[in-house]
Amino acid sequence: MSSVVKRFFTSRPPFYEVIPKKKVMNRILFDLDAKHSFNKLYPVYESIYKKLDGDGEAEIPAKITANDLMVMKRALETVRVQSHSTNKHLVSLENSLVEYAAERGNNDAVSLLAYEALLGNDEEDKQHAKKLISKLLEMKHPLTMKLSGDLCLRNKMNQQAEQFYLDFIALEDDTFLASEVFKQLGILSFQKPDLIQARHWFSRSVKTGPLDKVAECHYYLGQLNGFDPKRSRYHLEAAASQGFKESFKQLGFLELNQFGNVRKATEWFKLGTELGDVDCVVGLFDCFMKENKFKMAYGAYTTLKQNETAFEHFTETRTKSIALMNENYTPLKNTMANIEKFQQSESTAVNDNDRWNI
Repeated sequence: MSSVVKRFFTSRPPFYEVIPKKKVMNRILFDLDAKHSFNKLYPVYESIYKKLDGDGEAEIPAKITANDLMVMKRALETVRVQSHSTNKHLVSLENSLVEYAAERGNNDAVSLLAYEALLGNDEEDKQHAKKLISKLLEMKHPLTMKLSGDLCLRNKMNQQAEQFYLDFIALEDDTFLASEVFKQLGILSFQKPDLIQARHWFSRSVKTGPLDKVAECHYYLGQLNGFDPKRSRYHLEAAASQGFKESFKQLGFLELNQFGNVRKATEWFKLGTELGDVDCVVGLFDCFMKENKFKMAYGAYTTLKQNETAFEHFTETRTKSIALMNENYTPLKNTMANIEKFQQSESTAVNDNDRWNI
């Protein structure tokens, strides 16, 4: 059967079309301290991918361990996070890698599958999952503690979640996973609110995890360091560099109100407006008014009218600015001014003609 015919009958595209480029994968695998290069892992990836919809086992060389399979899974997960996009075929490949790793005795993989079953609908699978989780907790397995905390948090059992997270970092406090746990502890402290402790946990998270994973922590630290505008700006810019939407308005108002940099504030507000943040439109209005750009301010004003709730708050907090804008520019005022100019020019023309008695 030709490759074209095969492609017609399969539900998935060829593997080479979905896997990221070699350069990208090698960089990610290096960051994950992988024992093998992408060249050596490519055939394993491809073999498992080809078996996603078929019978039989993938061909996995003996030198590829359960830990190696989990590193391969984490590499695909990293691609998904960094690209801010999800490829359903690569997600299926991730899940299959976890299953193969679990079969080969990797406790992280067993834990992931157990919690997946716990959230499913099959009662028999749930009971078996509970037994596995109990054994892993007895073994003080770090990932199981972290996932237990996540489950408690999901069920609004915050106190129990916090204890699981604290138990986790007592065992593991300098890994990528620890960075996630520090973030959750920071959020829990922020909600209490214990702001000093929250800043402590968020700071540990950003020191431990890669930038693309800790953008939210930088955003929180930007707020928690409001007493220090320069430090606040540093953290908010770090969050913004990863596309964290809420950081743009904070940066805009910080530049406008603390540093008096209208140009930079306008840039941040424009970026936030493109992402649909209505507060950034308010920020643009403030910037335009600062520079006496009344026509542009009126444009922002008109845009805000489309959002009833935001417009109501806007008019309550910007009464003087709106009045000043109306004094200097509204479409009707502008039209009347143009008519007046036209009438004056016509009058001048008539007077000139009278001079020549025409």
